Amino acid sequence: MTTIAPSPPAPPSVPPPPPTEPPPLTPAGRTAIRVLIICVAAILLLGSIGALSVAAWGLSTFRVITDSKPLPTAMRSLVVDTGELPVAVRITADRAATEPRADMRMINSTRAGSHPLTLSNDPAGTRVAISGEPSPFLQWGRAAEITIVLPPQLARKLSVTSTQQTGVLMAQADIDQLTAHIDNGAVLLSGAARRIEAHTENGDVITRSAIAVADSFSATANDGDVEVDFSAPSPRTVEATSDNGDVRIGLPPRGPYAVNADTGSEHGSTVVRVPRTTNFDSAASVITARTENGDIMIDDVR
Repeated sequence: MTTIAPSPPAPPSVPPPPPTEPPPLTPAGRTAIRVLIICVAAILLLGSIGALSVAAWGLSTFRVITDSKPLPTAMRSLVVDTGELPVAVRITADRAATEPRADMRMINSTRAGSHPLTLSNDPAGTRVAISGEPSPFLQWGRAAEITIVLPPQLARKLSVTSTQQTGVLMAQADIDQLTAHIDNGAVLLSGAARRIEAHTENGDVITRSAIAVADSFSATANDGDVEVDFSAPSPRTVEATSDNGDVRIGLPPRGPYAVNADTGSEHGSTVVRVPRTTNFDSAASVITARTENGDIMIDDVR
């Protein structure tokens, strides 16, 4: 027979020690804490006022100015060079315009002159540039905007080249030829052209609506997407390349098209939804699309 021994009695509970209260502050201690809090608040207030004063002083050294220059009525080539300043360049056609001109709005130093828009003419063509200093206060904003206003009959015969380090190009006119180079920014296309070349290092090449290109279209974006739609008839040749981005090309429904599309990424996809042919002579257009890290879509115009 097994005998189970009773459990040992529970040890008597020991009440927790009473909470230890902090020693009471002496009048001198209270005064010292008040003085410390006031000093910290004063330091924070002075620091905020100093920072706001520096910002206000920096902004007070700038102003918004406007400038305008007439362009030659017989020009056939136009170069817009914005240098290091962040600039939005807009190319437009205006039926009411009696002569071409360059309009500019700019945030510039109060030390600078009132006419920073410069214009030069030589046998090679017309060149528009701006004089101004990049500022740390404006490095993340749009410092200037240049609008090229063209009569339609002149625009259709004009070759335009835009060179920008930072900004955006908005082409909204029917011109003969457009060449765009942007280091940091996007190229936004609409209108029509015989030939278009667009290159951006960090940015996209995008059409806002279907564009008409008669001869050839070429776009490269090292870090960005190429998304373009074409109206009928499509360009004879289309080349779209991206290192780190997607390529999407919208073509008129009627074809067929000779398509060479390749993505270098094992995770990328290639989708072609237009009539295809291997006969280059009978092809409506020859399409070349490549991306190293991204997807390719060639479809009817949406």
